[in-house]
Amino acid sequence: MGRDVSNTTTRVAARLANGFALDLVKLGGFGRDVIDGLLLVAISQANVAQITRSPTLQRTYAALDQPPPDELRRPVSISGVANSLRIPFETARRRINLLVDAGAVQVLDRGVIIPGGPLTSPYYRMGVEANYGLVRSLYFRLRGIGLFEDLPRPNDPPFPEDNPPVRLVIRLSSDYLLRLAEPVSAHMGDIVTGLLLLDLIHANTEHLADTEAGDAAAGWAAEGFVPDRLRRPVRPAHLAERLGIPQETVRRHLKRLLEADQCERSENGYLVPARILARAPFVQFMLDNQAHLHRLYAGLADFGVLSQWDREILALRGAA
Repeated sequence: MGRDVSNTTTRVAARLANGFALDLVKLGGFGRDVIDGLLLVAISQANVAQITRSPTLQRTYAALDQPPPDELRRPVSISGVANSLRIPFETARRRINLLVDAGAVQVLDRGVIIPGGPLTSPYYRMGVEANYGLVRSLYFRLRGIGLFEDLPRPNDPPFPEDNPPVRLVIRLSSDYLLRLAEPVSAHMGDIVTGLLLLDLIHANTEHLADTEAGDAAAGWAAEGFVPDRLRRPVRPAHLAERLGIPQETVRRHLKRLLEADQCERSENGYLVPARILARAPFVQFMLDNQAHLHRLYAGLADFGVLSQWDREILALRGAA
């Protein structure tokens, strides 16, 4: 993963990545809840696996105006989707059937596929352009805290400024999102509880500046994290609204988290304090997540995307 990164940098990177991952899930759902969002991302990525494995195809179908032809997209089985997200088969089957009824996916003899129509709609274009902006914005924020200085910057032929590699970026960022399913399940429980816990942590800390990193000298002890007095409790209704899931579902999973001592409740709402974040599973999740972030942006660097973004910023500064 390159040079050593301080524990404070890792903590801030994890904080930024929480909001980033949740935003990707919400965009992937096109207005549906976060579980449908994950399902749609998993189906879409499985459909285009042939493209993501080929650098040539990645570049050929990189831009928004270069959609891959239907013959390059492959259906995926419902069990394959369920396994990739570590969710029960019956949950995946039931939700996919509802997505079929909504016209979001199709079930063929060989599996599930997202039809080509929605992938060229104005609504889709808005979503993937927003995804592109999120990945680009996170890159500069992570660079601002000292990450990615060791990444190479090959000068591949740049993409046209008026037709950036939006599809390439969404494929690589979707791969990053799906890689989180394993550590979320391993360190935080099932994927739904894990997403709720991620959003709870994010809601507690999203107001903090990127410079608010805790105490490096304290290492991974609770004293090294941002003090609890700086964290903001959040109420179940707010979490339900943020994730697009029913309040009763949120309350059920919060009860599970309380019983597992993975959060605390006060009169002002729910909070994940430093003493919990300092536990080995949470620290390992932060480290795993940082490795996944590095892989995402290393992939973008290989295609010359980071060099292009850096040049765009320098050009803007020069114009100012």
